[in-house]
Formats: sequence, structure tokens, C-alpha cells
Amino acid sequence: MSDHISPPVIGESEWRTCDISLMARASHLYAVYAWAIDNGDFHLLQSLLGPKIGITINGTEHEGLDAFLQVYRNNWAADWTAAKHYISNVIASEDAAGNIRSRAYFQAVFMRSNTTHMLVGRYDDTLVVIDGDLRIQQKRLFIEGSIDLPETSREISRFSPFARVK
Repeated sequence: MSDHISPPVIGESEWRTCDISLMARASHLYAVYAWAIDNGDFHLLQSLLGPKIGITINGTEHEGLDAFLQVYRNNWAADWTAAKHYISNVIASEDAAGNIRSRAYFQAVFMRSNTTHMLVGRYDDTLVVIDGDLRIQQKRLFIEGSIDLPETSREISRFSPFARVK
């Protein structure tokens, strides 16, 4: 079994046809998505999804709403007290058939009592427009690396206590 993830390939037609308005809308969608998963707001998360939702994580597929939400419920149940997702470098384009593809980098940081765990990777998603709003139809995550960092510093706590999300 190989742990190699193929590098993303973006054809010239895709990056030349990027629509700035579409990229802004996709960035907004990702910001709300990050808020929902970091705070365990599954109702909000569900409102961001298309009718034929699926999620693929490093090649493992989970099809349907229940399977999609279970991925996030399992993550929410894991051993961490706060999480933050940082999403950047969003590219979004629409092809002649009306298919919307959005790509981005992500960093996810999970704070635990004795360590901080960080994941880095990328999204390569299919989006749909429903009632004028972008929704996630197929979420594809490629986790490209992870690292365990030392315990989260308590130095700042004398100025402001750490907030526990869950």
C-alpha cells in the first residue's frame, strides 16, 4: 500500500477561466463550512450541502447525507477541546456544462490537553448552485501531512483564558 498522494493538476483552461465572483462565493462557503465543523453545528453544516452529497478522504468514499455527517460527528467526538480550520488559496471555476469546481488549501489545528495536532492538505470539490447559493455536492479532501506539536502554551492565559469549544 502506498501513502503517496498524486499532486494536483490544474489545466490552463481551469485557471484561466476563474471567475472572481465565483471565487469569492466559494471562499464564503468555505468560511461558513469551517465555522460549522469547528463548532459542531451540524444543522449549519447540513444547510451547506447539495442533495447528492458525498465525501472522499484520501480516496475513501462516504456517499450520502448520513455518511457525510457521520465523518464530522466522529471527528467532533474525538479527543480535542478546540479546533480551527484555516482555508486559503481558493480557486473556483465553472465549465461550459455548468459544473463548478473549487480547490483550496486547508490547515486544521486540534488542541488537546497535552498536545496540538495539525493537519495540512487540500480540497478539490464539486459545488452546485441551489436557490442562488453555492452548496457542496462532492467534498474531496487530500490530507498531505500531519504533525503533533507540544502542549498548547498557557502563557497567554494570564491575559485571556482559553475558550473550550466543547
